[in-house]
Amino acid sequence: MAEPEPVEETEEVTQYEHDLILRYAIVGIFVILFTATLYLTKVIAVPVTAGVIFGLVLGPLVDWLVRHGVPQHLAAATVTLLFLGVLMGALAILAVPVAGWADQAPAMMAGLQAKLARLFAFMDEFKRSIASITGKGGELSVSQGNPLFDIAMTSSTAAGGMLIFVATVYFWLATRRHLKARVLRFCLRDARRSAGSFFEEIEARVARYFALVTVINLGMGLLTMAIAWLAGLPFPVFWGALAFLLNYLAFIGPIIVAVLLFAGALLDAPSLLAALWPATAYYILHLFEGNAVTPVFVGNRLTISPFLVFIAFIFWLWLWGPVGAVLSTPIVIVFMVAQEEFARYRREKAKAAAEETAAAEPA
Repeated sequence: MAEPEPVEETEEVTQYEHDLILRYAIVGIFVILFTATLYLTKVIAVPVTAGVIFGLVLGPLVDWLVRHGVPQHLAAATVTLLFLGVLMGALAILAVPVAGWADQAPAMMAGLQAKLARLFAFMDEFKRSIASITGKGGELSVSQGNPLFDIAMTSSTAAGGMLIFVATVYFWLATRRHLKARVLRFCLRDARRSAGSFFEEIEARVARYFALVTVINLGMGLLTMAIAWLAGLPFPVFWGALAFLLNYLAFIGPIIVAVLLFAGALLDAPSLLAALWPATAYYILHLFEGNAVTPVFVGNRLTISPFLVFIAFIFWLWLWGPVGAVLSTPIVIVFMVAQEEFARYRREKAKAAAEETAAAEPA
């Protein structure tokens, strides 16, 4: 029997696949252009983004004051001034010890070099070994090209950013209801109610999350202050405030606090093991807090993967510098809440359409 002639296979792209490819291509181009825009306009985008995030957190407090008879603009101004007072107080607690340690920096560095003489000798020997293998020498410096320490800003830029941040917080709190009403006018009539509940749920859940995290961080700050006092470290309040603030920087902030605790204890400790226990005790408390306390009170719905936190930290650090690294976790939380609420809205819409179709069918 003659062999059948081979059939030419023609794999044509369907209209649906073509539209899907175009859709993903447009989304990718938009993401690239949006990232470039954020980078080029970071002088304005950073304080505005920070102001909107803190406005989401402080919004329920303004609503509570309005329900008790306080005018909207007066309530927004009161909450903004109260927030600035708390922020300035925290910075003042951190500034006094930092200023005192800055005067003693040469003596502290000499003490650290004496304590870590063996480690430095090992690093020099390792560097010479690498140079002999590769045939290249070089200076090893942690301050060259490290973005974590690249936080030098001119006074005019810092003042302008702070002014934009405060203005954004105030105007967001004072006019967010009117802004939301104007945005809802662009929605279809049958989608306005769902869009309104969408915005309300995002603000409520973000504020609830940060309120719980603030209480947990306050507890971590008090425990860290107790550890510093037991270890005999100077300025225990400073260590508590530092742990409270850096605990917002999930997965990265506690590591920074542990390293600083070890360095601070190393100045007066007789040995490395004696200097290690404050940092070890703090990090054990952090592990207990991150794996037992926070999931219980916050819930698993907003528990962020450490890998996602790390990727967001690196991306926003590259894009906006140290301030972007601080804002990375709040931005991830806002996007997670928005994605979850949008998915819930689509499920409810599909369910309503299925019920209408079932009701329209004849019995």
